[in-house]
Amino acid sequence: MRSTSASCSPSLHASWRYRTGLVLALCLVAATGCGKDDVDPQPPSYFQPDTAALDVLPGVYPNAIDLTGAGSLDVAVLGDETLAAEELLAEEATLSAPEGKAKVRALAAGTARDVDGDGRLDAILSFSVPELKAAGVLTPQTAQVVFGARTRGGATVSARDSLHDVHHPVLRFPPPTGPHAVGTLEDAWTDEAREETLTPASGDKRELKVRFWYPARARPQAQPASYFLTWREGELVAWTQGLPPSFYSFFFAGAVRGVPLADGEERFPVLLFSHGYGMATALYSGVAEELASQGYVVVAISHPRGGGPLVFPDGRVVDELVQLTPLDPALNTRVQAQWAADARFVLDRLTALDSSDPAGRFTGRLDLGRIGAFGHSFGGSAAAELCRTDARVHAGLNLDGTFHGNLEVQVQVPFLVMNSEGAEGDLSRDLFFQHLGATGYDLDLQGAGHLTFSDLVLALPLIRFDSPQATASEYQLGTLDGQRSFTLVNTYVRAFFDKHVRARPTPLLDGPSAEHPEVELVVHLP
Repeated sequence: MRSTSASCSPSLHASWRYRTGLVLALCLVAATGCGKDDVDPQPPSYFQPDTAALDVLPGVYPNAIDLTGAGSLDVAVLGDETLAAEELLAEEATLSAPEGKAKVRALAAGTARDVDGDGRLDAILSFSVPELKAAGVLTPQTAQVVFGARTRGGATVSARDSLHDVHHPVLRFPPPTGPHAVGTLEDAWTDEAREETLTPASGDKRELKVRFWYPARARPQAQPASYFLTWREGELVAWTQGLPPSFYSFFFAGAVRGVPLADGEERFPVLLFSHGYGMATALYSGVAEELASQGYVVVAISHPRGGGPLVFPDGRVVDELVQLTPLDPALNTRVQAQWAADARFVLDRLTALDSSDPAGRFTGRLDLGRIGAFGHSFGGSAAAELCRTDARVHAGLNLDGTFHGNLEVQVQVPFLVMNSEGAEGDLSRDLFFQHLGATGYDLDLQGAGHLTFSDLVLALPLIRFDSPQATASEYQLGTLDGQRSFTLVNTYVRAFFDKHVRARPTPLLDGPSAEHPEVELVVHLP
């Protein structure tokens, strides 16, 4: 039933700066390891930091335009604490392509209005569609546009938003099924108590990025956030995976950035998440949004040098990747311990946020007596290590990951392992259940591939737009329909945490389900 080939398993300090193709970049096939071709181009270099937020085609989502038409294109520059609509110099406003130098000036400024429902006026500007097409800003390949302007005080305003031809395929996520709207935000934290052991420089401290998905106050006027909250990061991740840099610009999820937590005084249980080796937290937005809609605060940890490239708030790019391999279990164990330590640090920071969040969002709203941990592949094994080493965690879940470390040291909390068809022969999973000191759930998802447990399970039509001959098997997406896979994974992840974090009755986990014939479930009692 098991195979080590299903692990995103990991010599140190190798750079991401080569095109590998998606599967090899993720080191999913232990027999072949990480591939490297002869091409070594530099990553895209046309990025600039955003100083404002832009909403192209206010009220329309996703932002699609028929390039056969004429007329004008409206954009809204969203007002905030640092930018008032009346301060923007409309006569200097321009739109350009991210990689282009041609800039098109605004035709006119419209009447300022509150576009996103936050109570602030937003500047409205119109641009000529024929001029944008003539300048190469709008093409059939367009994924984003970049806005530039100045304020009356001389400050530079820059922002970007997605925009694509109406005929270009996109990935629009199924809406979450829970009663809550979903908010999202990201932050960067430094653990001053820990040295960074994966860099050659001495004295470096361990830096992390974290992304939150949380139950939010509904703001239906607001445009959902971009899939990667940092545009540059999404382009770099796609580039390292051998995909077009704009690939993730065509992913449209539903969470709104920075909105307040849901009204009331309810404390929400917390779920920590660790990505797969070589992956990025954004690539699990689907399951995170579903859980947040059901009343969980999901905190996804980006583990530097273990995932895709990261862009920190100051613009620094961390794109090195420690090269893990099944032939070096000591290194695997060392990196896993570091990821578990990352999670413990994040729990400490969450405790401080619950006590006093400078932004006021999470103060008194995190139920730190109800905590779960989960992850994909290497991140799933790291979740087990966290359960083994931190009594604050009450349940754990591994999405198709080989286990690393000393498996004879018991995990004492309920644990679910979800397996792809490629997991057959992975003895680490059998050994894990032999030593599990609590209820265990061994779930086989028939027709699943290793990346079925990420958002990429929905992306094959978009992949085929650029690579028409692409198959599900070469991208490890399995043979089960992507939408069905997405629903099943979300359903069982939620059921497990509802039962073992919220203590809610969940008959779905009692055994086989006639409604889900693709699932084979074995329950191990302690």
